[in-house]
Amino acid sequence: MTPSETVSKAFEQMASEITNPRQRESFERIKTACDYLEEQKLKLSPGAIERYCRDRGWDGPKAQSIRNSKDVLLKYLRLRASHQMLAEPRKRTDRGAPLIADESLRAYVQLLQEERDQAVASIARIERGLRSIPGLRVDELLLGKTTTAELDHQSSRPSPMAVEAARRLLDPYLLSKVGLEIFKGRIRGVVTKEVLLEKDHFTAMEALASMSTQ
Repeated sequence: MTPSETVSKAFEQMASEITNPRQRESFERIKTACDYLEEQKLKLSPGAIERYCRDRGWDGPKAQSIRNSKDVLLKYLRLRASHQMLAEPRKRTDRGAPLIADESLRAYVQLLQEERDQAVASIARIERGLRSIPGLRVDELLLGKTTTAELDHQSSRPSPMAVEAARRLLDPYLLSKVGLEIFKGRIRGVVTKEVLLEKDHFTAMEALASMSTQ
């Protein structure tokens, strides 16, 4: 039996044993969230599940509720996490951090660390997406050296894919789904506040997004 089949069978068995409608709804939402996060190569955790549900306007389950449901919700999440394959494990930079005795504070710090990792992963995915655009000098763009005029000079007829990528990068809703936002003409992480694109970069992307592909 493959790992995927094992997870699917476990989901069906656990779902059949749930009699509480509210818990069943939370269980199904966790599965939906896990499917999405795995597809995006993001680490599965109670905090990540809560953010996914919040982004979709759902009222739960929250991270603490998942942790409290050790025999159902947390058990399923741990099963999914144990079968998850992350392409590029992130090196931990918080080794040697002092232990926090207070359980609530420790859980909050862990949530912040998870959100930090999510934001860093989102920024890395966007940069990879930019580098996939033919003819776009990404390093110069990120350093603020590419101007609107230079973009026009690079290609009078940009590829439809390049224009679509720029438009998606400037879409507030799509940015919010990966933990980013537009703030004062910049694109930054919602949690970390780290800036991905400065004003010059943002202006250049606006110019690319507005260019005709005809």
